[in-house]
Amino acid sequence: MLTYTPAKSGSSPQMNKKRSWLLLLLVFVWLWPGVLHHDLWTPGEPYLFTTVSQWQTSNWAVPTIFGEINWEASPLYTWLAVLCQHLFSPKRMDVYEATRLTNVILIVLTFSCIGGSAREFLGRGYGRIAVLILLGCTGLLIPAHFINDSMILCLGASMCWYGFALAERRIMMASMMLGGGLAVLSLTGSLLWPLLLILIAFSLLLHSKWQSRRYHLVLLISLLCALPLMLIWPLALHQTAANIFNLWWQYHALAPFGGFRHFEAHFSLGYYLKNLIWFAFPAWPLAIWTATRCKLNNLRWGILGIIWLSLSLLVFALLPQQYQDLLVFLLPPLAVLGAAQLDALRRNAIAFLNWFGIMAFGFLAVFLWLGFIAMNYGWPAKLAERAVYFSPYYRYDVNYFPVIVACVLTPLWLWAITRQHIRGRQAVTNWAAGVLLVWSLLLTLFLPWLDAAKSARPVVQQMQNSLSEEQQQAFINMHDCISVNQNSFSMRIAWQQYSWIPLLPDNPHCNYRLISRDSKNTPPPEWHEIWSGARPREKNNIIALWVKSTATKE
Repeated sequence: MLTYTPAKSGSSPQMNKKRSWLLLLLVFVWLWPGVLHHDLWTPGEPYLFTTVSQWQTSNWAVPTIFGEINWEASPLYTWLAVLCQHLFSPKRMDVYEATRLTNVILIVLTFSCIGGSAREFLGRGYGRIAVLILLGCTGLLIPAHFINDSMILCLGASMCWYGFALAERRIMMASMMLGGGLAVLSLTGSLLWPLLLILIAFSLLLHSKWQSRRYHLVLLISLLCALPLMLIWPLALHQTAANIFNLWWQYHALAPFGGFRHFEAHFSLGYYLKNLIWFAFPAWPLAIWTATRCKLNNLRWGILGIIWLSLSLLVFALLPQQYQDLLVFLLPPLAVLGAAQLDALRRNAIAFLNWFGIMAFGFLAVFLWLGFIAMNYGWPAKLAERAVYFSPYYRYDVNYFPVIVACVLTPLWLWAITRQHIRGRQAVTNWAAGVLLVWSLLLTLFLPWLDAAKSARPVVQQMQNSLSEEQQQAFINMHDCISVNQNSFSMRIAWQQYSWIPLLPDNPHCNYRLISRDSKNTPPPEWHEIWSGARPREKNNIIALWVKSTATKE
């Protein structure tokens, strides 16, 4: 069912339509694991979710978190997430799921752009291959399924790539896609990415294959459309407060390099190349195979891929920030290049990719099923011990609907990999199906276990349970309060989301204080520690509740 077979010359439209529906089914199933039914997972989700939740119409251009500007948050992602919360929460889904729905929408648009560009550049049927290659890239799983604004970068890059693909056939559509992509990239909060795309666009003019009148028109119209849109957010910042705009311009306008006043660079090429190996597999080996089979310098899409990857890797080599999710910017060219010569892939390479996928994902699937049995029923004992070690707050929690989903997907994958006469497309489809199987098993069977390990809720509840009825009543009646350091955002977020007790930042009148300490710190003489706890395996980040010694005596 999940295997795509190249269409023969006499194949009917009904067969092509059937294959399209099978791809849509695969994409639909891939979209949802990780989006539903869990708390905010550290480290990235709590900060970005809080930024979205604290968005204000009076200050709509500035993403903030507890009154501080969150320069790392994408303005466009913040606006889209606020819209999803307004439309879908709380009637249709909870607020966490509604926020993650933003990523579902962004990844669907990304798939559409990359699939369309592969079809324009390579021909009918290649769009499906490019999307299947993306489905198999494990690096896309976390940005696509969790609260993560790097999907704005991926969508903007995909729109620009689609605009380049349409340049020779549909001038206005190409201009809208390229200009729109530049505008989307500018709303990441950094001008680095649209400036890089403009450099790529003008670099193409140096090659004769891109020196056509149509491309000149596309480039001109797209810039005329994009530049006013790119100015909206900076002008809104300036309108909000000139000092905020100056701060952005000087220190954040070229993030992660900094700004036009403070520019910082380090050599990070080794980090990004090392992470690209797993992040974009199997796209990058297939792209290398295409490069060995074709003279890329004689093909429009090949020239675009060479320039895009060369300039991008140069930028990545100098980035001072080592953040692997930025690699989504490289996925559009790698997916299209990987799809180009997939049908010409040698039999031994096809067999290795298929065999490696079956062995790797088969082993992981067996391990996940054993882990599910161990953490809930105690067998195998050694595996059960490791499950308790990594998630000590987990208690027996078996929801039978996710188990049924896992039971359905496992035999479907087994059926898919038993198909004979494997070719390049089937091998890539089997790889994507294997990624889907393992990701689905992890986010169905292990979801409560992961939630207990990655959510701050168990620690918050443990603190609340440690309080006496008298202490709880004092907080309810507001006769007492808990103070916290104003810059302790992680604790403030956790107690805001999971506790009924409000934390007051740096309030000297509170008899209680919540602090973060390491294992060696002890409270000063005027304070007494009444509770301490930590998330799993965070021995040097212990959360403790202190009470004034005078309050204890009273």
